[in-house]
Amino acid sequence: MKKVSLLLLSLALISRLVAAEPNQLELARKVIKATQFDRAFDQMGAQMQQMAAQSMNLSSPNQTPAQKEAAMKTLGEVMALSMDAAKALISKVDVIYAEVYSEAELKAMLAFFESAEGKSMLQKQPQVMQRMTPLVQAMQKELMPKIQQIVEKARAESAPAPSGGPSPLSGPMPAPGTPQGTGPTPLPAPPK
Repeated sequence: MKKVSLLLLSLALISRLVAAEPNQLELARKVIKATQFDRAFDQMGAQMQQMAAQSMNLSSPNQTPAQKEAAMKTLGEVMALSMDAAKALISKVDVIYAEVYSEAELKAMLAFFESAEGKSMLQKQPQVMQRMTPLVQAMQKELMPKIQQIVEKARAESAPAPSGGPSPLSGPMPAPGTPQGTGPTPLPAPPK
């Protein structure tokens, strides 16, 4: 058993070393640059900042200038921390690409994303996302009542039996070792 474990560990380490060859790692970095991976994070950061500003009611007429300034400072600190963490994450993506994709796959991706068609695809992604957003919102709006019906049906089907025993979806679970339906063991009465 130990020999099998050592063999698997050795194979995993060898495959990791092979995957992170300098040529393959460099190819992975080129693919990431060509796909504008970092720019997508910057755009997402700008959207997150806008949503955070809305959630903090920065446009509220009830806030004093000092409150708005303090909220903007806090928002700036939170966004800087978040973006630094995201950029640190991006710096590790090249190793992941080099481990997951073969050299041939990385070369093919690079060729595509450096082509006119690949560049066009990347430029049009925001349009695709913009057009998908209302579809996703409509889908969520349509699904919510159906999900609520399913949950309500499950609750109704699991309603307590006439004997008063707990149902699987409602009420507290019995204490471990307590027969189901008998409830928790009562505490002894305090001394008089």
